[in-house]
Amino acid sequence: MMMHKWMLACLMAVMGVAVAQEVVIDGLNNPMGLLVTPDGTIWVVDAGHGGDQEIQTPDPQTGETITATVGMTSAVVSVAPDGTRTVRAMLPSVALPMENSGGSRLARLGTHVYATSGGWFGDLGPEPMPMMASIVRVDTDEPQETTSTWTIEAEQNPDGYILESHPYGIVGGSDGMLYVADAGANTLLRVNPRNGDVTVLAVFEGVPGPFPNPARGGAMEADPVPTGITQGSDGTLYVALLPGFPFLPGSAGVSRVTLDGEVTPITDGLTMVTDLQLAPDGHLYAVTLAVFTETGPTPMSGAVTRVGMDGDTAVVLDGLMFPTAIAFGANGDAYVTVNGLGAPGTGQVLRYEGLGAR
Repeated sequence: MMMHKWMLACLMAVMGVAVAQEVVIDGLNNPMGLLVTPDGTIWVVDAGHGGDQEIQTPDPQTGETITATVGMTSAVVSVAPDGTRTVRAMLPSVALPMENSGGSRLARLGTHVYATSGGWFGDLGPEPMPMMASIVRVDTDEPQETTSTWTIEAEQNPDGYILESHPYGIVGGSDGMLYVADAGANTLLRVNPRNGDVTVLAVFEGVPGPFPNPARGGAMEADPVPTGITQGSDGTLYVALLPGFPFLPGSAGVSRVTLDGEVTPITDGLTMVTDLQLAPDGHLYAVTLAVFTETGPTPMSGAVTRVGMDGDTAVVLDGLMFPTAIAFGANGDAYVTVNGLGAPGTGQVLRYEGLGAR
C-alpha cells in the first residue's frame, strides 16, 4: 500500500528513525527565531555579531565588568518559495564574551511581522538604547519600535528581583494582541500593537535550584526564564521555561496560561528549552538548546521534543548543534535553526519534511 511522505516521516519519528534533513538557509550569524507565513515564505532573525563600538558593562550574573561590542548586525531575513532572499531589517546586536544578544523571535499578527529585540537591565542606565528591550515591527521599509518592555519592568518590577527585561518569545494572539515571554523579567506580557500598551498577564515562580541564588534574595532556586510561547486554537497560551543557571538537565518545562493569567504546569523533565511551537498535528514541539555541563553547553546535544497536551513527551530529533527555534509550514514541515551559538556565518535553517503533519 502506498504511504504518503508525511505519514512516513511521522512514523519514522515515532520509531526513532532519523528524519531526513535539508539545509534551506545558511550563512546566518547566531540564528534565533523563525516564522513561516501562509505563502511558504521563511523568515529568520539572527542575533548578529556585535559591532565596532566597545562598551564596558557589568555582567548581569556576576556583576563583574566585561567588554561588549555593539552594532547594527542583527538581521531579519526572508526567503521566498522561489529562493529569493531579502534582508527585511537590521537590529542592534550586543556581542558578549559568552553569547550574542540581538533579535530573538518573530511573530505574525494580521499582515504584519514583529520581532523581539535585545534586552536591558538596571545597571546599564535608566533608559535603554533604541530598539533594545523592544517589540519591533519589521515588515516595513525601516524597523518601527512598537513598544518597550523595559518601561513596565522599571516601573513595576513584577517579580520583585533585579531590574531586567529581555523580550524573547512572541506570538500573535487570536484576540489581536501580541503575547511576549520576557526572559529577563520572568513575566508573560500582553502588548497592544495599536497603541503600545503593555500589561503583565502572569509572573512565573522560581524553579528549585541546588544552591542559593543572590539574584533571588538567596533563595534555593533558579530564575524560571520564560522563552518560547505559542497559542492553542482555544486561545490558551503555552510557555516554555528554560530555566536559568546552572541549567540543570530535566529542570525545564512547559506551562499552560489562560488569558486571565492562571498558570498551570503541564510537563517538566525537559532541558534548556529555548522555543515552543504548536504544529498542525496538534502537538507542542519544544527545542532543547543543549545539555549544560561544567565546561558549558555540550555540542551536538540539542534536541526537539514533542509534548502532548496531557504532558507526555517524546524526543523526535536529537544530535542537533545548538538549535534555538522551530517553526512549521501549513503542511507540517518543520524548520529548525541550528548553530545559534557559533562562529559568524555558520548558522543554518534546516527542514524536516512532515515532522509535524496532521
